[in-house]
Amino acid sequence: MTRLLELINRYRQGAYPVFAPGAFLPIRSMRSRGLQFDQVLKNANDMAAAALLNVELGFEATVIPFDMNVEAELIGCKINYHEEVDGVPVYPTVGKRWIQTADDFELPERLDQAGRIPVIMDAMRLIKQKTVDRAAVGAFIPGPFTLTGQILDPDKMFLMVLKQPDIIQGVLEKLTELLKDVRAAYLAAGADFVIIEEGGATSISPKAFKQMVFPALKRLLDNKAVPHILSLAGRSEKYIPLLVAAGADGIGVDQECDIEQSLQDLPADFPMLAICGPYDMLANATPAEIQNAVWACLDQGVTQALPPADIHPPAQLENIAAFVEAHRSFSRGIERS
Repeated sequence: MTRLLELINRYRQGAYPVFAPGAFLPIRSMRSRGLQFDQVLKNANDMAAAALLNVELGFEATVIPFDMNVEAELIGCKINYHEEVDGVPVYPTVGKRWIQTADDFELPERLDQAGRIPVIMDAMRLIKQKTVDRAAVGAFIPGPFTLTGQILDPDKMFLMVLKQPDIIQGVLEKLTELLKDVRAAYLAAGADFVIIEEGGATSISPKAFKQMVFPALKRLLDNKAVPHILSLAGRSEKYIPLLVAAGADGIGVDQECDIEQSLQDLPADFPMLAICGPYDMLANATPAEIQNAVWACLDQGVTQALPPADIHPPAQLENIAAFVEAHRSFSRGIERS
């Protein structure tokens, strides 16, 4: 359970290292470098440059890719890429969702030549060359259930969870094999750790999660070669014990999670990464407010306070610096007024 901590502490002994989650992008810095959001998703040089901005700003781990559409594209889903609207970046969207069962799609034979995988692998190699020992580089993939929600019609999918669970399980099994192959490609390119975003799974009951999602996650986490962080969204505390049992090396949660309850359900010193503050904190808060928010988050006992990942409104660069400095200056057990 300490492998993740050993990895991240390698970069800053004696202090709390600072992670940038996969969705966090310093938009103001990107604009100053002439990087366009829709292009950093598809171009290896631009993707690497955007990820390296996080390292330049003081984060000691950065993660690619920046969206959850890579895998859906691999199995034939049309991905719509969008230009900015009124200066606001827009994430890609999945086109018509025609898949209904596991028989409706095939896995690519040469993954290293499919979709955006070659681009992401090249970006990973570029980042590794630039960071050397300055930062850890993570790979970001959706969890099997979250990916299912990308390729199936969501309304039909939730009815199937209740009435046709065997169909959902078949899709989950096939997508898990795809995700294992995607992960292998990223590890071949040098990824130090993997973040699995399974936020969509908190929309079903813990019972359904245990019956359908848990076996898929366990297969995905079997025989892993690097630390894996399983991340959930929403009121995720009910699912925390299942994440540990599935084999995660750390967990990630957002602002809705009951941190105190979740920590009670975790083994001692088990890494927890928690998004800190409201979505617009780095855009609108003061540096003092950001320091207090980060320290309060870490005082609760979490391992890592993560910056809010929304790209609009864009974070102020001085507030990103305040977030990083608050993490570095934190000392556990100090009374503060």
